[in-house]
Amino acid sequence: MRLLVFTQREYGRRILENVELRTPDDWVIGHVELPGELPQVIEEPEDYVGGLGLSEDWDLVLFLGESPSAFSLLPAIVREAEISAVIAPVDDYSWLPLGLERQIRAEMEEMSVATSFPRTFCTLAPMGAVFIDAFAAHFGVPEVELEMRDGSVAEVRVLRGAPCGSTWFMAERLRGTEEGDAPSRAGTLVQIYPCLASRRIERLLGDAPIHFAGYLAERAVEDALKKAI
Repeated sequence: MRLLVFTQREYGRRILENVELRTPDDWVIGHVELPGELPQVIEEPEDYVGGLGLSEDWDLVLFLGESPSAFSLLPAIVREAEISAVIAPVDDYSWLPLGLERQIRAEMEEMSVATSFPRTFCTLAPMGAVFIDAFAAHFGVPEVELEMRDGSVAEVRVLRGAPCGSTWFMAERLRGTEEGDAPSRAGTLVQIYPCLASRRIERLLGDAPIHFAGYLAERAVEDALKKAI
């Protein structure tokens, strides 16, 4: 698969490093770094995007913008290059207000481009779009396998992990944890991982995105305990 990753600041670069480390060897990954500070309103997105040199065709764009200005460039990026699908995660709701998301989604539908806006990124799941599903097979809703010994976690294998890398961080540190403590410790480990998911309570989510990431890790470990060797 040919994957083009757009980053804007440290959050996106951290995800890119984890993705590069854990993708299949036959994936081709390109990278475009957007300015950390963009004008609040970009009058001519097409003119700006034209200067990025997007001359190749890509199967999937992973768009890791960290501001509404960056997200406003996304339709122009898709029009500039031959792109089949887009994943544009939102771990801080201030980066992509829902009104702007609806506008971008409508433009993507007009261009027949499959698009996913996971809030948070670790909620990504297969959706019936070939290239998004290929990415979601490796990154998204955490899934782990546990090996238990004498009532404690002996080994943790990550089957699918959060794109930021927190699932692998958790897996390395969960060994030796007693069975009854494993789910809650998994959630805590994910929340102390250096991820920039917002800690503000989001009205639509009813919680802070970083807490939601912790809940997903807890559930992954609870599910794994039911099948543990």
